[in-house]
Amino acid sequence: MSRIYPLFSSSSGNSTYIGDENGGILIDAGVSCKRICDALSGAGISPEVIRAVVVTHTHSDHISGLRVLTKKYGMPVYALYTNLEILRKSGKVHDTCELIPVDGTPDEVAGFEVIAFETPHDTPASCGFRVTTPSGRVCAVCTDLGKVTPEIDRELRLCDLVLLESNYDEKMLRYGPYPEDLKKRIASDHGHLSNPDCGRQLVRLMEAGVCRFILGHISQHNNTPETVESSAVEALRDYKRGEDYLLHIAQPDGRGKAVVF
Repeated sequence: MSRIYPLFSSSSGNSTYIGDENGGILIDAGVSCKRICDALSGAGISPEVIRAVVVTHTHSDHISGLRVLTKKYGMPVYALYTNLEILRKSGKVHDTCELIPVDGTPDEVAGFEVIAFETPHDTPASCGFRVTTPSGRVCAVCTDLGKVTPEIDRELRLCDLVLLESNYDEKMLRYGPYPEDLKKRIASDHGHLSNPDCGRQLVRLMEAGVCRFILGHISQHNNTPETVESSAVEALRDYKRGEDYLLHIAQPDGRGKAVVF
């Protein structure tokens, strides 16, 4: 079996560790290096066993801790070529950091097979990752997408576990304090995935035989973990939680514990 740790997952910062105390990879570093290291240590993992950081895109809630992390521990960074160029030119990684492109074909990353797939988001380049662990188990990290494309659906169907975005409640967004242009951006096809859209994808995945889920990247202004959970359970009302499927809600603040898959 394999383990995934959704350490941080919200609109304020995102970072997920896949591996164990002997080694693994970090997907995104969207909070400070100290907070990432503290969260890993709290899970019994030394930050020194991070073999690589894999970056989905260059918004600050996914890379804000990257420069200090790469300076302190010296691990390579993998990302789409466009994102590597942005990271390099903007100084978001340490000068000595090795930058390695991924391109949608299987890449070997510290003993893990990593495949990038494009996600529609309002940034120059954005992707999710399907990861095969050394033990042969498959998971995906898929957040920051305005809609689920056929390519995304195909990639997620190949997994044993999926970490999927459930970013906003439609009513909370509509009547919330955000300016109208930001509301439209979030709800657009290049924004974020709503609770109902997430629920519909969960049903499709269940029908394909995928039954382990983590829901994350939950907006702290336009959603609540309780709303995410109840929405997902309602979408999966034809199935029994704990028997037909397993559902975890990612924590925003470094308290993410191991999910075995």
